[in-house]
Amino acid sequence: MPHIIIEATSRLHQEIDLPSLMLAMHRELADAGYAQLDDLKSRLHVCNVSLAGADPAAEFVVARLLTTNPRPEESLAKMARIIHDTLHDAITAKPRAFWWQCCVVVDPHERSRYLKTDSRTANL
Repeated sequence: MPHIIIEATSRLHQEIDLPSLMLAMHRELADAGYAQLDDLKSRLHVCNVSLAGADPAAEFVVARLLTTNPRPEESLAKMARIIHDTLHDAITAKPRAFWWQCCVVVDPHERSRYLKTDSRTANL
């Protein structure tokens, strides 16, 4: 834990290298001391059908930061900023011919509501 769940419209997915950005986010979050590198998990869901407002040409990327270890609000905000800025910088690296949004939602959960087995450490 933490998990970063990314939803991206298909056009943005095609235009930016989201797998490389996930690794960059993991490294920056770990280097900043927010999590151990091996504890970070990310995944990408590409939306083949999406709509922002009434504009079918609009694009977006929404990342959800899911955590279970208690963290101060300031730390959660800084983690979200790292994720947001990494995605934002990739989108703005070149002009886009479409309207877009970049969002991060912080979703903290109590540790007691999270079960985990890790094959590297568990006695299966």
